[in-house]
Amino acid sequence: MSPQGKQLSPAEIAALEHAFSSDPTSGAWRALTEAYVAMGRFMEAMVACKKGAKAHPEDPSARVLLASVYAAQGKDRKALDELAEALQAHPRDAAANRMAGLLQLKLGEKDAGVAALQKAALADPADPETLEALRKWGIPLPQPKPPPVLERTAPPPP
Repeated sequence: MSPQGKQLSPAEIAALEHAFSSDPTSGAWRALTEAYVAMGRFMEAMVACKKGAKAHPEDPSARVLLASVYAAQGKDRKALDELAEALQAHPRDAAANRMAGLLQLKLGEKDAGVAALQKAALADPADPETLEALRKWGIPLPQPKPPPVLERTAPPPP
C-alpha cells in the first residue's frame, strides 16, 4: 500500500491521477492503485491496476497487486485466479506464492496453502512476510533439495 500505510492527500492523489492519465504505462498506476485501495475505492483501484497489468504483462507483481485488490474486497477466489495467472508465468514468484498460500489457508485448503508458502520461502528465504506467515501457521521452514550427486565412472579400459 502507500508508504507506511499513510493515506495520500487529495493533491497527491490528483498528481497520481494526472500522471496515470498522461501515461498509463508509467509507474503511477501502482501507487494510484495502492492509494485507491487505502481509501476503499476498489472500482478505481481495479481499473488502474488492470491497465497497469496490461501495460506490464511480464511483471508478476501487477497481478499480485490486482489479487490484493480482490482480496481486500473479500473476493478470495477471484484473487486466487489472478495469482494462478501470475504463477503460471512465474512459478517461483515469492509474493504470488505467499499470497496464494495465505488465501488457500484462509479458505481451508491446507495442503495447497502449505505448499505455496513453502515455495515462497524457497524462492526468497529471507522474506520477513513469508517467514512470519510460516510461523503464524506453524509450517516448518522448507529445506532446499541438495543438488544431485553425480556418480563417477571409471574410464573404459584401453
